[in-house]
Amino acid sequence: MIESKYLRVNTPNVVHETIDGEAILLDLKTGNYFSLDGPGAIIWDYIANTGDWRKAIDLIVQNQDGHKEPIILSVKKFIAELVEEALLVPVKDDSGFSKDDITAYENNLITAGVDFVEPLVNKYSDMQDLLLLDPIHDVDDKGWPEAKDIIPEEPVK
Repeated sequence: MIESKYLRVNTPNVVHETIDGEAILLDLKTGNYFSLDGPGAIIWDYIANTGDWRKAIDLIVQNQDGHKEPIILSVKKFIAELVEEALLVPVKDDSGFSKDDITAYENNLITAGVDFVEPLVNKYSDMQDLLLLDPIHDVDDKGWPEAKDIIPEEPVK
């Protein structure tokens, strides 16, 4: 389980943007990219801006009467997966986070809790080779990026 009260985006290894309710995350270290939609994108945006993952859970279940526990477990599992994938990393305090108005993020979390749908981390690795190319340093004599030699795996016998 996550010990730290605060989490932050694992920059500079992870870049992200939310467009039309979908958060797209790119791990530049592994070449994997991720898609979070619905409540997942809302939770991501809140944590990316405040770091306070526990308050995110509190806001989602704020208007729930008796069904809080399954939602809490679902969101904790989702956040733990983001930490396991090293998209979010623990920090000691909330310094370094924007002190801008977060009311809109809080309202989005409360709304997401009304008709709650389990948040999912969609992971894609189909473009790893391309995303791991370093076009500045991994170039051939003509100036084109050149993929690192990959040693093929032994066939299973």
